[in-house]
Parts: sequence; structure tokens; C-alpha cells
Amino acid sequence: MIIDGHAHAYGDFLTIESIIQTLDTAKADKVVLVPGEMNKSKNYPFPNIAKVFPKRNVTKFFNLLTKIIVMKITKANKQFGKVNEYIYGLTRKLPDRVIQFYLITDNSRNIVQELEGKYSDWGFKGLKIHQCWYTISVDSIIFCDTANWAEKHGLPIFIHLESDKEVKKLIEYKRLHPQLKIIIGHLFGLELFIESRNKFENLYFDISTYQVTSDYRVLKAIEYFGADKIILGSDTPYGKDNLKKNIERVKNLPLNQDEKGKILGLNLKELLNI
Repeated sequence: MIIDGHAHAYGDFLTIESIIQTLDTAKADKVVLVPGEMNKSKNYPFPNIAKVFPKRNVTKFFNLLTKIIVMKITKANKQFGKVNEYIYGLTRKLPDRVIQFYLITDNSRNIVQELEGKYSDWGFKGLKIHQCWYTISVDSIIFCDTANWAEKHGLPIFIHLESDKEVKKLIEYKRLHPQLKIIIGHLFGLELFIESRNKFENLYFDISTYQVTSDYRVLKAIEYFGADKIILGSDTPYGKDNLKKNIERVKNLPLNQDEKGKILGLNLKELLNI
């Protein structure tokens, strides 16, 4: 089984038809979708920065751009939360292929009440926190309430971290909450997690985006945490043919077939109980 563990519901994954075509072309079975821009069918060109700086966490650079463009210039993040409902609609039409992760925003008055209601109605499989889109620090009330709710319900949180400072906060939080399931987006802070010398239980690493996570860092994550803690992702629409490229990358890594199978989808299948 091959599962794209991280993509946005626009670009190649905007419509029922494009979702089926994208998955079938890549020979993938399912995709985890989270919100992004509304009704945008285009994919964005993305330079392969990881190839130039294979040992660096180049997501830091894109985090800065994201904060400037999304939060300050276009203020597109004001609309992202509305796409949660759109993705639920996609899961109803394609229940065997689309998996919903619910995006947490910072404008909820009572996040626990919101999650209880939406989870009862929609039955999503995980949560998404994007610190460059919304100011949700690890030591904030909304993060703690969300994390406690997720741990109670056994759902993972996919988190796009903003900075090394937030990585360090998350390391300390995870020490106190070993049962909380966390997926670290884009291998952000990998080196700091390794330096902490703690192979945390229920901690996973997403290897999207193809252009920002080098083979060097992917193999470094596998070497320390093991292949059973690594999850395939595309981060579509940020880049062209990202899902296909990342699948091929995994298949070409110096790993055995069992390890490749885990990364391509079996790890996420087990994590989400699907």
C-alpha cells in the first residue's frame, strides 16, 4: 500500500477527478489531505534547494517566505479553515482514497468543543498544526488543549514547526506526553531531535517536500529513528509531480523492501488504523 501522508486540497488534489488521476498516475492508493488555498487548481514551481544544501534544514528559508506571503501580504490563512469542510466532502465522495486531517486555526474560542463537534460529524483521522500560518506555539493554551484532545482520542498531530525554538519546546513537551502521536513535517528540526538523545515513542517524521528534504537527511532520520518512524508525503501543490518523485526516491534508497514498504504507506496505515 502506498499512501501520500501529506498533501493540500488544491492543485493536483483539488477535485475528485484530479485526485483519482494523480493517485493513479503515481500508483498510490490513498492521500491525506489538509486545507490550503480555496479553489486553486495550479501547482507551484519549487526549486530543488535540498540538492544544493543536502545537510541543511532548508525549510527554515521557506518558512520565512510563507510567513511573509501568507500571513502579511495575501493574508490567505484567513480562508484556510473553511477548506476543512470541503475536504470532508471529498472524503464522502472518495472514502477509499481520501483521508482527512483537520486543520487547527488560532481563531477558535473553544478548540475542544470545536473538535468534539467536528470529529463526531466528520470522523477525521488526524489534526494539522501549521505554525507559519497561525500563531500556535507549543506552550500556548490552544496547542495544549489540542494535544490533550488528540492524545485522548488516539489521533496524530501533523505539525509544521516554525523554528528551532519551537522544536526545543516540542521535545520537552513530548518528554512529558509519551503517548501523544506527533508527525514532524518536512524533517524540521531533525538534528535537534537526534541531539536530544531520546527516541521518542509515537514520534514520526514526514519526508515531504521532495525539494527540501534531501536523501542525506532522510537516511539520517532512518538511521537514528528507524524506517518504521518515517512517512511518505508530497506536500502537493508545492512542486511538480512531487508524489511520483518522492515514491521513486524511496524506492531507490539503499533499504530493504520491508523498510521501503513501511515508509511508502504501511507505517501510516498502522498509525491511522486503516
